Amino acid sequence: MKDSEELKAEYSVERLEMEKYMLVVLFLIQQRWGYIINKEFAKDKITTKQWLMMVVIGNAFEHDPSMQEVADAMSTTHQNVKQLATRLEARGFLKIERDKSNKRILRLKFTEECQRYWEKRNEDDVKSVSALFESLGDTEVKNLFEIMSKLEKLSENLYKEAKTYKLG
Repeated sequence: MKDSEELKAEYSVERLEMEKYMLVVLFLIQQRWGYIINKEFAKDKITTKQWLMMVVIGNAFEHDPSMQEVADAMSTTHQNVKQLATRLEARGFLKIERDKSNKRILRLKFTEECQRYWEKRNEDDVKSVSALFESLGDTEVKNLFEIMSKLEKLSENLYKEAKTYKLG
């Protein structure tokens, strides 16, 4: 009969292997879904990163966010957001405007054209998103949602920790 230390060691090895597998699979899913989204929006000349930025702006803020707020929400740099925003502005989806009270701050504002574009896409988006999860039942989607929420919060905390950690 195995003692508790042996069982604990076995479980830890098994858990670690599962965690490694899940980490790799999450990256593979991200790569594959990125490819699918790029293909979906290619005809509209929108990249996955531009799409993600518009989703973040549209869902994470009740106001016209600054570039830095969007960068923080996307866990990226101000420069990356500026590059994406400039391309979306050229496409007619965003306006980059100076903040009225602090001229150093650039705010991102959706245009009417952008609003019309997303309204027009609504039905296609429902089909596209549903297709990504079609093999999961309602309970599995709910459970995955709860798990992803926990992982997102943990990843946010670890990301903030990593950003503040300075090499000696």
